[in-house]
Amino acid sequence: MARAYPDPWVPRTFSAWTVKSSTAQRASGRSVDCWDVKGKADGVLWAKRFRKAGTAQAWRDRVERDFPLGLPFDLRTKQFIAPDVPSAPGAPSVFELTERYYRQHPEWEPATKVAAARSFNRARRWLLRPGAEPSGRQEEAVEDFLRSASFLPEHLTGGLTDSQLAGRAWLEAHSAPADSLSSEQVEAFVARFETSSRDGASPVSPATMVRFLQPLKGCWSWAVGRDDIPVERNPWLAVRPRRKVKGKATMLTGRAGLAVDADMVLSVNQSIALAEACATEGTWGGIVECFVLVMALCGLRWGEATGLVWDDVELPVGDGPGWLTVRRTWRPTSERWLDPGEDPEWGPLKDRDLADSRRVPVPPMLATRLREHRQLYGEGPGGLVFHRAGRPFDHDMFGRNVWEPARSKIFPRRSDLPADDLRQPKLSRLRRHDLRHAACSWWLREGVDAVVCQRWSGHRTLSVFLDIYQGVAPGREDEGVERLARSMQRAVER
Repeated sequence: MARAYPDPWVPRTFSAWTVKSSTAQRASGRSVDCWDVKGKADGVLWAKRFRKAGTAQAWRDRVERDFPLGLPFDLRTKQFIAPDVPSAPGAPSVFELTERYYRQHPEWEPATKVAAARSFNRARRWLLRPGAEPSGRQEEAVEDFLRSASFLPEHLTGGLTDSQLAGRAWLEAHSAPADSLSSEQVEAFVARFETSSRDGASPVSPATMVRFLQPLKGCWSWAVGRDDIPVERNPWLAVRPRRKVKGKATMLTGRAGLAVDADMVLSVNQSIALAEACATEGTWGGIVECFVLVMALCGLRWGEATGLVWDDVELPVGDGPGWLTVRRTWRPTSERWLDPGEDPEWGPLKDRDLADSRRVPVPPMLATRLREHRQLYGEGPGGLVFHRAGRPFDHDMFGRNVWEPARSKIFPRRSDLPADDLRQPKLSRLRRHDLRHAACSWWLREGVDAVVCQRWSGHRTLSVFLDIYQGVAPGREDEGVERLARSMQRAVER
């Protein structure tokens, strides 16, 4: 006999909690952990089971957020529903789903918003109903909307042009249902972006593909967990970026695609030589030498080094080491990606709150050079350590006028090969962010505890730090074997 459920009602009292259940038996006889979200609405108990802790927590957060809204609670689906929405609503379109998910994360920092919007806009443009394709003015309107008006903050949505409004209306009408996508369709969509838009013959890097897929996977996982998409499996989970290894295609798993290439890690001497070349080969002069060294020896990101002020620099009186306190990031950002009142130039540290900071040691040699730097160039506006023409360093101008000439001098390309040939020396493609990798790798190689390295580098978790850097300390395997051999020898001698 079918179980009878009461009609949805507006509960006066409500509570929810998450419990990890012991095991869930499968038909094969295997057991797996699962998580139950349990609750009580006006004294009526209910429960909903999930295979993952994250989706269980997301469901709990959702019902707890919806209760104060005074919505009816549906005991059959274990969720609050809007009075004017049927108890079994249809799945949202790709356009609607990406909009919902983006609006669920007002806490994202601007760089995260830009990256997510880029991924979602690609999905909005290419994941359409069968046979739908804009043409002529329709295509112009769609591109105008995606380029300039998609995911605008609420306080800017009133200024859309007629073209942008027409583009939005077309996408809303022709966007594919989010639950209709198969893994094959998703793979075909991803394949469209596996080659560089600048050079159609070159594949994009594995790390770029990971960043491209992450927001889309998160969006669909969130929707599946909420039952917004009635599918058993997220189609995006089957898609992983590929890379070429010795002529064979292999799959990237976990964070393998984000690990640092040991061949791209500079030594201390190479870092010092590159900093000196930036001063002599570039057009900005000696003002950039300490800037490069701060990234290469202290592990600061570009924006963190740019935002450094003298009040946060502790230099010793003698020849000892000093300390830097890193508090902010230089990240000029369009108003489109900012909340009302948010600073358009200065932001918090990556993945941190505004009040968060970290301390990083300064090697004695660099402490000495920083003292000389202050005597030569003084303080910039607001106490900036590094400044030019009364402004923080410009990222693009630094790349053209300083970084590229210095890199070409220290790590020249082979003249007998095209510039983009994969046989070119790896270090001829060195990025500015690789200076940070040089510092973190140096700390590890010198035996600094990994927890301390993670604290200095500012990575949120130790696991992320080790995923990136654990392969850059050569000799660890030999050291481990020697330790085990000595231990075995002592045991035998007893």
